[in-house]
Amino acid sequence: MLLLLFAGDSYSQRIAETLPPLIHAAIEKAYPASVRIWGYDTLSNQQMSAQFSGVVVTPEGHILTVAHTTIPGRTYKVTFPDGKAAIALAMGKINFPETPILPDVAMMKIISGGEWPFAVMGRSADLKVNEPCISIAYPESLNQPLPAVRFGRIIQVRNDKGFVQSSCIMEPGDSGGPLFDYLGRVIGLHSAVDLSESINYEVPVDLYRKYWTALNKAEHYTQFPAGEDTIAADPRAASLIAVPALEDMNVALKTTAYDGLSLKITSKVNGEEQTILGTLFSVRGMSVIISKSSAVGEAPLVIVNHKPRKATVMVRDRDNDLVWLELASRLKKGITFPLGIQAADSPGEFLLSPQPDTIGIASVLGSKEFSLARMTSFAYLGAAIAPTEGPLALTVVQPGSPAGESGLQTGDLVLSINGVPIKKAEDYGRELSQYWPGDEIVFESQRNGTVYAKKIVLGTRPQQPASHPAEMFSGGKSRRRDGFESVFSHDAILRPEQCGGPVFDTFGQFYGINIARFSRTSSLVIPAAIIQQFIYRNLYRRNS
Repeated sequence: MLLLLFAGDSYSQRIAETLPPLIHAAIEKAYPASVRIWGYDTLSNQQMSAQFSGVVVTPEGHILTVAHTTIPGRTYKVTFPDGKAAIALAMGKINFPETPILPDVAMMKIISGGEWPFAVMGRSADLKVNEPCISIAYPESLNQPLPAVRFGRIIQVRNDKGFVQSSCIMEPGDSGGPLFDYLGRVIGLHSAVDLSESINYEVPVDLYRKYWTALNKAEHYTQFPAGEDTIAADPRAASLIAVPALEDMNVALKTTAYDGLSLKITSKVNGEEQTILGTLFSVRGMSVIISKSSAVGEAPLVIVNHKPRKATVMVRDRDNDLVWLELASRLKKGITFPLGIQAADSPGEFLLSPQPDTIGIASVLGSKEFSLARMTSFAYLGAAIAPTEGPLALTVVQPGSPAGESGLQTGDLVLSINGVPIKKAEDYGRELSQYWPGDEIVFESQRNGTVYAKKIVLGTRPQQPASHPAEMFSGGKSRRRDGFESVFSHDAILRPEQCGGPVFDTFGQFYGINIARFSRTSSLVIPAAIIQQFIYRNLYRRNS
């Protein structure tokens, strides 16, 4: 099955037999040294900055990161994937006032005692276009204690600004994180992105080698330091490989093995036409389609062989955003139930998300399973109160919001929500945070001595306009993208309407269902074990 990875000439096929084990070996070497960092006040024990990433490159604790994250002489907290933490001092950094993003070089040094996991530094000058590369860093949007793995290729060894360009996707929080070659050696540090997910800029590791001595001083250099260190030749340079098939991993992973298992679903959700994918299962003689509940309305049509068929919504699972659909007649195909459960425990594993009308979308497993709290999926009322003592009056009512449409006004006194008395400001937020978009509440308020009880259907929080290139990727994020008990991430470039379909590895093992495009770097999958529980639970209800 590994030969599926890189269809093409015999050279690519020979590489395909050895590349996946190489990638796993590289991750094993590199993962322990990839660290999460933030500014830290050692007196008050408080976090003082947003998180960023870095990599330890000596047993004494030298850390490579980027200049736009550090201030020389300040202290930072460094956390390793195994949970160990240390304090580091920001040492030298190089960036120019006229071009602040260039060259974006910085070093830190752990000042806590001990020896530390470290990664070997490679050479950036000897990189090759289409050489495989790996990112291990901490995207801020996920806010997880373990890093996310991404896979890609070298697109440019050196662009006009001096950066290495790779296809390893990055976003805020990844800044300063390491780019590794397929041998597990540091070849670059994450610096910046452009609009396309394939445009990611890395500071070449040779700059750190060249100015190693200068960077060991806690100084901000606004021009390149005068002293330069000698850079030794890379003994592995002649044997480094390029894999042309990496230019289009979707084509490289092309297979017909999963045809018919990913189906398109159309329906109206809140009056808007929605398209999403569904995953076809064969369950005890039934054709069952499981999809993303929040993107499926009550009268869905499933497209089978280019023809729409009516489907019936049997049950929904709001916590996992799953919906069970059934067709009137059975289809020939389907993932066989019970499922063979494959745990997401090997970041870097190659994955494929089949599509109904085109080739599948390739990715690598980015993380093990984790829970993801609700951050953006809270229900939206559109009315706020001031955090004051005494009568709780509405201070803001957003025009066009559920609150505004119901007739609530600023100055109205809040009495209760669904019969729960609201006596303190924190009661208001706590009660509203229990609900999901689409839930109906009874909002009791008082105006000019008259008490009103209004039934209000809560909405979806409006999405804020994007202000950072990392937020402007094609298709954007799924509306419902958090509040899951168990998911894992992968670096598939999916549009929101391409969620709901299955995810397999290159051996045909079912991993789960794509449930959301979460961010520029991450799509989320509900694991196979959760899907199996959902099926078992509802089979039991049908038979009881």
